[in-house]
Amino acid sequence: MKKILPLLLVALIAGLGGFMAYRLLPISTTSPPNDEPILAPELEMATLDGGRLALSDLRGKLVLVNFWATWCAPCLKEIPLLVEAQDSYASRGLQILGPAMDDPEQVRAMLGRLRIQYPILTGELSVSRAMDALGDTLGALPFSVLISADGQVIQRKHGEYERAELAELIEAHLPAQPPPP
Repeated sequence: MKKILPLLLVALIAGLGGFMAYRLLPISTTSPPNDEPILAPELEMATLDGGRLALSDLRGKLVLVNFWATWCAPCLKEIPLLVEAQDSYASRGLQILGPAMDDPEQVRAMLGRLRIQYPILTGELSVSRAMDALGDTLGALPFSVLISADGQVIQRKHGEYERAELAELIEAHLPAQPPPP
């Protein structure tokens, strides 16, 4: 018990520090009107395997950025749909990204159960900033942003997708045939 208490105290202090940084750092949450196309901001986050991934690395693909957490029940309900969509549409140019508002170890523990095969991004502060930069106005999860192959924000959505809604959205923005290699 004496060994666990200091660890719990460190975790509590780190969590409070992260929360305070998220709330107090000056991050713009304004977004242009929905009828104006806007270019997605330049964002780069750490991948769960220790690499880095920038949105600009994915130009030429339809990108669905889905912010989630292991403690978010609607997120966990939605993930199987996202896994299916990645499997079904990857050959036509879809790339799903899953920035996690969570401790990387908790995320790793869930990966096998969730069968996620798309990139998971981590770093609570960088993920929070990415949510804000992509137009999150509620701070709620799940939050998804669809970005066109040329980098334009197509749609923002708070809450989980339904199967038909997600398929219709993806089909509307992907070419009928896979892009040439």
